[in-house]
Amino acid sequence: MDLKGSDSLSQTFPDGTQVSFFCDPGYVSTGGSAVITCNAGTWSPVRLKCEKKNCNSAGVVENGHIDYPTGTEFVITCNDGYRLVGNSKILCGVQGWDGSLPVCEVVTCDPPPVVEQGTFSPKKETYKFKEVVQYSCQNGYTLDGSKSLSCSEDGTFVPAPPKCIKVQCGDPVIGNAKWVEGSRPPYGYKATVTYQCISGYVMTGPSTLTCEVNRHGQEYHSGE
Repeated sequence: MDLKGSDSLSQTFPDGTQVSFFCDPGYVSTGGSAVITCNAGTWSPVRLKCEKKNCNSAGVVENGHIDYPTGTEFVITCNDGYRLVGNSKILCGVQGWDGSLPVCEVVTCDPPPVVEQGTFSPKKETYKFKEVVQYSCQNGYTLDGSKSLSCSEDGTFVPAPPKCIKVQCGDPVIGNAKWVEGSRPPYGYKATVTYQCISGYVMTGPSTLTCEVNRHGQEYHSGE
């Protein structure tokens, strides 16, 4: 219980002052006077009695569920892919549940980032939870990163968007070797060349090299 009105802010009360109590939200009066009196420096006994009020079920929340931890309040939790709109806690008052039920709305994402020299599909104004977009690059550019992004629980696309880079490797520098077969410059993504040693030399390592993209997004030659 609490004091009514401005009395709750006072520190001292003159002799003969009367103050009133009221039951807190979630509690109801079961009898007894709500008024006490200051008499010669002593308050009269508090007769008001307040006990917890238990309400019936608050109803059903679509795409979520309700827990009743105390009987005087409930907590709504939304299912995966949904977020709460409204108050998650509502108290059981004198007239029943105090307030209206919140709702669980499906999580949506704004369109994912635009990538230079690339595009994604499908293109929509909003995307639902777990909906996937696929990135692709223009001719002559190679995708570096994840091709697929999905709408996550926090309303953003994950993982980070890829990049579209133009892969072009320089001429391999291999001493005492000669080109046998494969691509000719300019060397683009996945271009391969094969070398063999000149007379009098033995090869160490692979004979075929492939133009790839390393983990830093730079171009280089890699042995197969």
